[in-house]
Amino acid sequence: MLFAETRQGGSLAESFQLKQWQRRTLELVKGDLERASSWRIDPDPSVSWPCALAGRRPQLAITPSDGSDPVLYSLGPAPSAIWRGSVLMRCGPAFDLQGSIRAGSRYQNRVVLDAVESFQLHQPPGLPVLQIQLEQRSRLGDRRVRSQAVG
Repeated sequence: MLFAETRQGGSLAESFQLKQWQRRTLELVKGDLERASSWRIDPDPSVSWPCALAGRRPQLAITPSDGSDPVLYSLGPAPSAIWRGSVLMRCGPAFDLQGSIRAGSRYQNRVVLDAVESFQLHQPPGLPVLQIQLEQRSRLGDRRVRSQAVG
């Protein structure tokens, strides 16, 4: 009985951790959307993007209002074995120590979330909002954790 309670507590703690990472990721996407003049869902993968896709599928291209290159979110194979399964990556300008976009910085391709089962985007017809849903699998693969946001 003690073993079952310990396992359940660990499972609950992991779900909480995954939810925190998902919320942080959704806030990152929402921040990019707040600085945007436009966005495209499922952009053309054959376009020359500022970062290499390396087999990942572009999911969302966000054009900043300052006219710089689009920030690109892609989903697919991890860049190295330290990540668990599919990753969501952000190709965009670097951030400074205060969390603001560093002016004039080069674009970087960074993993923002691993073990991603799905990254779904939907724009309701006629509305300037984007519905975002993330789903990850637990370390043992026995559960899925999902978060949603509107940006």
